[in-house]
Amino acid sequence: MTPAANSDSPLLDLIVPIHGQIEMNRVFFDTLSRNTSNPFRLIVVDNCSQDRSADFFESQNSPIRPVLVIRNPHNQCYPVSVNQGVRAGSAPIVGLLNNDILVGPGWEEPLVKGLLENEYPVVSPSGLEHFPDHRFEEKLFQRWRTINRRKWSDEREKNISEKIQRMYGDFNDAATQIQKRYSDVRYPGIMGHCHLLKRETFESLGGLDPRIQSADWDLYLTVEKLKREGKFKNSPMILGASYVHHFIRLTDSNVKRSPVICGHDRHLTIEEKWAIRDVQELWPFKDQVPGGKKSLYERVCRRVIKISTRLYTWKKDFTRLFH
Repeated sequence: MTPAANSDSPLLDLIVPIHGQIEMNRVFFDTLSRNTSNPFRLIVVDNCSQDRSADFFESQNSPIRPVLVIRNPHNQCYPVSVNQGVRAGSAPIVGLLNNDILVGPGWEEPLVKGLLENEYPVVSPSGLEHFPDHRFEEKLFQRWRTINRRKWSDEREKNISEKIQRMYGDFNDAATQIQKRYSDVRYPGIMGHCHLLKRETFESLGGLDPRIQSADWDLYLTVEKLKREGKFKNSPMILGASYVHHFIRLTDSNVKRSPVICGHDRHLTIEEKWAIRDVQELWPFKDQVPGGKKSLYERVCRRVIKISTRLYTWKKDFTRLFH
């Protein structure tokens, strides 16, 4: 473990569990460093990476961008890793991030404002899975699936960059346009790959439940239930003023994952912890809940979008899709 760097107290502790994928880690850190405005400490929980990912992050530690690396002797599950990382920090706001994301310019500013001024208990950026404009959500999702499944270079890091370029052109320009266009859009929900909350909120909840790998679902359901009981003023919110790209699946990573070793009770599914009726009532995206189905019209439209995207739509300029 590297010692915490001396710096002015950061506003954010950004917790990132990793298990290998050094090429993605380099791209992730580069964008995070350039596009984050507020002072932050990056806390990397390295779950026995078989490459030099931990070494890479340790080499990035500096007074300007402090990086704390926690090296674990085995691969542990996501919620345990997050709880470990949060305990190692002290900033008033904690961010729970995946390493397979690219953040837009100033991505955290509207999220911090949402926590401190609007009193949202949990805030997330918009992204491909839940886009502010539902007319384009499926088109963008299928566009990325088409691009992401292809191999553009034998060099992994170059392959990652090429995918982003083909998806967006200039990612920062595209993200900035999205953030401006949807700056006033907000809606209940959570993005599992990136969300922020106050440390006091995280601690009041007792951290993440280590038994639930689908930690975003569990966190949203818990906070929403407490909100309806009067313990929070608002629901967890997704803000259109912040945009983060999620790779969803790195099809070319070829990373051999070590088995997960945990010292707690067995992992549970959401349906084993929560009554299906509660999930159906509390979860904001109704087509994702148990028993939730799209209509015939929605299924046909999705099929048409999927086919047209694979044939030609993915080649169009990204920003022209909104005109």
